[in-house]
Amino acid sequence: MQRAWVGVILCTIALFSLPQGSVNAQEIPTPVGWEMGLVYADGASEDNPFTLEEGETTIRFWIRNDNLAGDIDVALDYDSSSSATLTGEETVTVGSASNDTFTLKISNLDLWSIPSGTTYDFEIEGQLVSWGLAPIVAPVSNQNIDGEVMVPELYRWGVEITEIEHTISAGTEFNLQVGFRNIGNTADKLQSVTIEDDCPVLTSDDEFDDGVTGTLTQPSESISTSIVFDASSTHPTRLCEIDITVRSTGVANGGLGDSSNKGETVVSVEARPVGAQVDQDEADVGDNDGPQNQDQVTRDNFLGFPSLLTPLAIASAAWFQSRRN
Repeated sequence: MQRAWVGVILCTIALFSLPQGSVNAQEIPTPVGWEMGLVYADGASEDNPFTLEEGETTIRFWIRNDNLAGDIDVALDYDSSSSATLTGEETVTVGSASNDTFTLKISNLDLWSIPSGTTYDFEIEGQLVSWGLAPIVAPVSNQNIDGEVMVPELYRWGVEITEIEHTISAGTEFNLQVGFRNIGNTADKLQSVTIEDDCPVLTSDDEFDDGVTGTLTQPSESISTSIVFDASSTHPTRLCEIDITVRSTGVANGGLGDSSNKGETVVSVEARPVGAQVDQDEADVGDNDGPQNQDQVTRDNFLGFPSLLTPLAIASAAWFQSRRN
């Protein structure tokens, strides 16, 4: 009996001699080995950010389960320093002794409005929630991986044409005011400008090219110029559609963006009235002895014909009267 009481007393002493502090769940040894990491591709690495794409960017990452005795379930959470939307799997299962790949998608980020070269951080957090068939209540194991994404250089031009609201008379020149605006997110130059129209005898002066092509502009900057058009005096009455297309030097050198950008406008050309005086350049022919007014020429030729008929008519009447007598 005394031995029994001695055992109880010794057990009580042993219990009270244990540490009284609470055990931190984070300090519990991980029950299984597992790792997370990013899949680098297209030149990206730990030292080089991933390149963002228009619309949606996909980042691939892997989770490896080194346990030989069972699967693991990992809850995932995503965060970024940008205002983009991050979407991906919320909970994934990785089989024992296997390595699976998953995706994070970055979207809803207007890259055209963000200066090229801007970088953002992102983070993927994984929390082990079950091992084998046993759920893990306490977060006994967490993994975090982080990386960077970068806004690429994007090239685009806007062609702004000032509308001509009045009618253009055939045989005259008119000026078309055009602005070329850099609406990309990086500095750029105009490589070329092309002018096209669907009218038969409408020509333009291309000498303006030297003043706009090759000029370096920053985002939101523009270059203004005036294009001289000549509507021939033989131009018919017609609505002429004029297209002005520009090409980016950045895109031509392999950059991302729009290869060509176009602006268009419609100009109304009215034909010259029938019989109207011709252009001065066309009227000055030879020694200028001939009549300058075509209407006057027509009238003179027409009135001369009856004056010749009068003597003939009188002679014919006299001859006819003598025959009757």
